[in-house]
Amino acid sequence: MKKFLLVLFSLSILCTSLFSQKSIHQLEYENHLSLNKESPFPETQNMKIIPLRNVNKNLTHFIYGYLPDWEYPSARYTLNYDLLTHISAFDFVVNANGNITAPSYWPWTDVINAAHSKGVKVIMTAVNFTQSSIHNLLTDQNAKQNFINKAIAIIKAYELDGINVDFEGLAVNDRGSLLNNFMSNLTDAIHYELPGKEVSFAGPAVNWGGWDLLGLANSCDYIFIMGYDFAGSWSTKTGAVAPLDPNPGSSISIRNTVEVQYSEVTNSKPNKLILGVPYYGQKWKTSDSLPHTSIVSYVSSTRFRDDALNSQTFGILWSTNTKSPWYRYQVDNSWYQVWFDNDSSLGLKYQLAKSKGFRGVGMWALGYDGSRPELWNELRKHFYYSTSSVANHNQIVNDFSLSQNYPNPFNPETNIKFYLNKNSFITLKVFDSFGRTVAILLNEYKLKGNYSVPFNAQLYSISSGVYFYSIISENFSDIKKMVYIK
Repeated sequence: MKKFLLVLFSLSILCTSLFSQKSIHQLEYENHLSLNKESPFPETQNMKIIPLRNVNKNLTHFIYGYLPDWEYPSARYTLNYDLLTHISAFDFVVNANGNITAPSYWPWTDVINAAHSKGVKVIMTAVNFTQSSIHNLLTDQNAKQNFINKAIAIIKAYELDGINVDFEGLAVNDRGSLLNNFMSNLTDAIHYELPGKEVSFAGPAVNWGGWDLLGLANSCDYIFIMGYDFAGSWSTKTGAVAPLDPNPGSSISIRNTVEVQYSEVTNSKPNKLILGVPYYGQKWKTSDSLPHTSIVSYVSSTRFRDDALNSQTFGILWSTNTKSPWYRYQVDNSWYQVWFDNDSSLGLKYQLAKSKGFRGVGMWALGYDGSRPELWNELRKHFYYSTSSVANHNQIVNDFSLSQNYPNPFNPETNIKFYLNKNSFITLKVFDSFGRTVAILLNEYKLKGNYSVPFNAQLYSISSGVYFYSIISENFSDIKKMVYIK
């Protein structure tokens, strides 16, 4: 009997520990509070926002990406709009009274316009991670109505396409009918005031108690499942952040999330679900080099853009238990391990989502892959279909067109061509993969017509590598990649 009680107590402690942990959304939000809601970039301030255009995306499912404000300055040059259906701007912080503070650098007019011109919806992510504040929003009618009114006003003002509610840390008693009624009220109001706009919720990977997930799915258009945070700062042994199958000693996993935690929704309304995957990893100092070993201390979360390089340096390994990659290295006498996801492990999760009939997949977070192509290529492999008809690609007459530079790759000079359909003040810039300005080629008023602008890399003393060039005007923007080889 004592042994049974001890086991029960241990399980209770484990569940309490996992249940109380902050998500990667909250941790990253808190780590970047120093941004202090910085003002927009000068080149975007006078741009007019264009509405969403009806463009054939050639995508079989939703591809929904969170874009945090701390990634916006560099990610805006590396986004592949052809492989996205939604960009969720993170974070519109909601307080207890329903007032909303916009993300840093807002408005992201260049991203909104580039997305809308490619048929990509831009969503506002409403964020609150404080239990008492969320409770007030759910229970105080004035706070609720103020939030709804403010959200509608923001969507209207910036031609946004909907709202994603990312409320985390709710009290157990608030997660059922109280939350679902709140979401139902929000959805009804948005649909009535703004027909065609979408309402979604960022849902947990595991129901630790109180969630009515089928009711939640019924209360909004769809749920983005945060399919990660299975390992982190609280872990005692190393393991996968988003294991397809459980880490040793655990029973939860992505497969469990899809088939058990969300079973009612998966079985009856799978089109209400988007499976979110991580573009980040976790790093620990460990007792030895073995997989799933004891942790000495937690170090930090990582980014795919760094893990892809580091795993090549130290040697990539594969966990057959969790179906995920990892790598290890030694500094002096100390071992370190990093567990992350790459195109191989993400592809398995995409297959699972497709097999269950999910509406689509998504990621936390856009920009964490930098300028690397692997994860975009994996999305293309699973969700993009080609067509023999080019008519669909020419339905929209744009105000401009930006051509691929030629030659590409180049050394040392290349030409950038663009066409203006009307007189415009434009800015033509070159950036590196970190979003740093390399050259401003044009920043002036131009008449309607065709233009060719030379770019000589030797004049700017830059190294070989991948660069980006962008054109921005008051009504449009576009970005393309080029490669400089010495």
